[in-house]
Amino acid sequence: MTGDSFAGTAQEVLSGSDGVPFRVLICDDHEVLRQGLRAVLLRATDLRVVADAGSAVDALALAARLRPDVTVVGLGAWGPVVAELVRSLSGLGVRVILLGEPGSGGDLVDALQAGACGYVHTTVSPQRLVDGVRAVAQGEVVLDAAATGELLHRLDDAPRHADGSRASSVGALTGRQMAVSRLVAEGLTNAEIAERLEVSRATVKGHITVALRRLGLRDRTQLAIHFHRTAGDLQA
Repeated sequence: MTGDSFAGTAQEVLSGSDGVPFRVLICDDHEVLRQGLRAVLLRATDLRVVADAGSAVDALALAARLRPDVTVVGLGAWGPVVAELVRSLSGLGVRVILLGEPGSGGDLVDALQAGACGYVHTTVSPQRLVDGVRAVAQGEVVLDAAATGELLHRLDDAPRHADGSRASSVGALTGRQMAVSRLVAEGLTNAEIAERLEVSRATVKGHITVALRRLGLRDRTQLAIHFHRTAGDLQA
């Protein structure tokens, strides 16, 4: 599976009245996993699966129409498209909990930075999954204990000065943000960067936005200048 999208189908379930139980949308590109998630979540009387989708396009369309409280998104092999999906769902006011394999690495970090409210491994017990979905629907943040250490390290990897303040250098960026910034510094457009890295333009824009925020810069021109000035220090 490559590119910005993934194939799949959507199966809608008519929802009941607004309010409790919490309304849940399931999104994963594997039908068997979607069916398994539905079966697990239906055990909880305070959770109602209103739909399931096998593609990001279907998930966004269903979320816009059904307005679920929370969406369970399987990381699977989707890659950068997960962060874009999470960002779009969050923009609709839908909270997102991620379900993925251990060692999802940078894709997981990008999705959390895009607004995901939780993450659990596919190896968790059914009850743990139910508890996690319920907690996220109630406004909490849930991170699987087995991944917390790695995630906190990756999400807070910017170097600090002796006084504890965060350094404003390209070292404050993740590997993906660094790669995008390097291409910005080379003068490539968002479309060209997207083609080079085989991601969507929205994903590139998202990485640039985060990089600008973390570095305290205003626009891509400042980003390019800053990268040229500081990249050499990292190689010294």
